[in-house]
Amino acid sequence: MNDVSLIEKIKTLMSIIASSPLFLFCFMIAVAVLILFIISIKKEKRVNKWIFISIWLILALLIIINHNKLFLKIIDNLFDAIFMVIYFPSATVYFIILFISNFFFILSLFRKKLSKKYKIINFIYTAITDLFLILIMDTIEINSIDIYNKISMYTNFNVMILMQLNSAIFISWILISLLVSAHDKLKKYDKKELPEMPEIVFDYSE
Repeated sequence: MNDVSLIEKIKTLMSIIASSPLFLFCFMIAVAVLILFIISIKKEKRVNKWIFISIWLILALLIIINHNKLFLKIIDNLFDAIFMVIYFPSATVYFIILFISNFFFILSLFRKKLSKKYKIINFIYTAITDLFLILIMDTIEINSIDIYNKISMYTNFNVMILMQLNSAIFISWILISLLVSAHDKLKKYDKKELPEMPEIVFDYSE
C-alpha cells in the first residue's frame, strides 16, 4: 500500500463527501440538531428527548432505504456469521463465552435486586459450562488437537459434539434469562399499588 500524504487524504475525503448527497443532507441535519442541543443547554431548557430519537430514526431509515441492497447483503452475511459462531465456535469464541458466563454469575451474587430464580439459572448454567470445559479439555489433550485450528477441532467428532451442545446451552441460557427477567418486571409492575380513590359519602339525612 502506497504512503499517502495527509493533504491527499483530505482531498480524497472531500471528493467522496461531494459525491454523496445523502451524506450532505444528514450532515446538515446533524449540525442543526447540534445547534439546537447547544442552545437548549445554554438557555437551560430541556428539549424533549423524543425529538432527537425521532430525527435519529428518520436518518437511519433514509440510510437503509438508500442502501437497501447493501443492507440486505450485510444482514444475510451477519446471520451466516452468527450461525457459524454458534454452531462451529472457535476456541477463542468458546473461552469468551466461558468468561462471560462466569463473570455474570459472580456479578449476580452481589446484586440483591436480582430474583432467586435468576441466580439459580445463572448457577446451573455456569456449573454446566464449567463441567463441559473439563470434558472438552480432556478430549483435546487425549487427541492432541490444535485448538487454534478449526479443521483440527471439528474433524474430531467428540469435540464437535461438546462444543455444539455447549453453544446450544449458551443460547438457551440467554433466552431463559431474558424470559425470567421479563416475567419478574411484569410481576413487579402488577404488584404496584393503585392510587387510593377518595371515599365519597352520600348524606341522605336531608
